[in-house]
Amino acid sequence: DILFVEGMENYVIIHTANSKEVVRNTLKKIAELLPAGVFLQVHRSYIININKIDSIEGNMINIDNTRIPISKNYRDTVFAALLDKDKG
Repeated sequence: DILFVEGMENYVIIHTANSKEVVRNTLKKIAELLPAGVFLQVHRSYIININKIDSIEGNMINIDNTRIPISKNYRDTVFAALLDKDKG
């Protein structure tokens, strides 16, 4: 049910279709707990559920009326993962 996770220093906000949960943890530790084939870090502050992407416009991913940036550091990895997902 997780749409995306947003990091804010020592807290993360877990966004679902129906709620936002604030958790005291780092984005890095949350990333280790999430399944790698489904969740992908796209920015230093965001991890997304690739199955919940509505669209991609340039360097922005749209999920549930939220625009999430794709940073230059993650761009190649993000598009490679999305292409692999579409093949499978």
